[in-house]
Amino acid sequence: MTPAYVQRLRCPRCEARLAFDGTLRGAELDTGTLRCRGCGVAWPVQRGLPDLVDGLEIRGFERLIRQVYDLIAPFHDLAVRYVLPLAMFCSEEEGRARYVRRLELEQLHADRGERVNILDVGIGGGGNLPVIARCLSDDVEAEIWGVDFSANMLAQCVRRCRHWKGPPVHLLLGDAHRLPFPDASFDRVLHVGGIATYRDPRRALAEMARVARPDTPIVVVDEQLDPAAARSWYQWLTFKAMTLYELSPHAPVEHLPPDAYDVRVEQASSFFYCLSFRVPRSVRERAAAAGPEVRQP
Repeated sequence: MTPAYVQRLRCPRCEARLAFDGTLRGAELDTGTLRCRGCGVAWPVQRGLPDLVDGLEIRGFERLIRQVYDLIAPFHDLAVRYVLPLAMFCSEEEGRARYVRRLELEQLHADRGERVNILDVGIGGGGNLPVIARCLSDDVEAEIWGVDFSANMLAQCVRRCRHWKGPPVHLLLGDAHRLPFPDASFDRVLHVGGIATYRDPRRALAEMARVARPDTPIVVVDEQLDPAAARSWYQWLTFKAMTLYELSPHAPVEHLPPDAYDVRVEQASSFFYCLSFRVPRSVRERAAAAGPEVRQP
């Protein structure tokens, strides 16, 4: 990430602009801080990665999950590729292709004279990157922004990007409940595999809606057992072992913004749902239309 891209970030606490103070490695950020021009908080930058996670906000079960992901990071992508398909009877590639198609990437066009922007919330090791790149039209210039709250998982994505030949990828540590971007920043928003463990799914979905351009597809994927798979004792037991954190994992339709439309829920695989939706306006526009007594999430 270069200093120019810092101008596109916002402070997670007060939403003011950030300024980089530190050293560069060539044209890229190296070590230093991103200081908020509003509240004055200094967010660290280490090895080129801004850390915009407020550690005081990550607590309880969510803190435990963060530690688990930090621990399993070196093995996570291998398990998704080789172990999980043995239980789901579906390859990693098939599952990713089914939910990425809901982003409607083939309909993106750079008709504004600028690159289109795609956000992957909880990017992890970057497993979705090759599928996203393949689905983009050849004439579309795109940038992919990846946010994750696990430093070790993001480190796996950094390694992947060293040999990456697709669209530019910008990575940072961030909290899905306080995405460090202005309203209506992204042409597509994707989140895979974490919302069931979030401390406030409603707020996280509202944040994804806030940073998405009006009417753009927002796609959320996490665990939900396909009724057909539930008839197999092998798949039922495997799924229950994976989801000990929740009695009945399901698509969080009840937490969607009240004006969400084009809401669709389908199975991306035996173990994962794909929830897609759109919102017509930004969070602030919706709050203003509803009246001053309505507080933003």
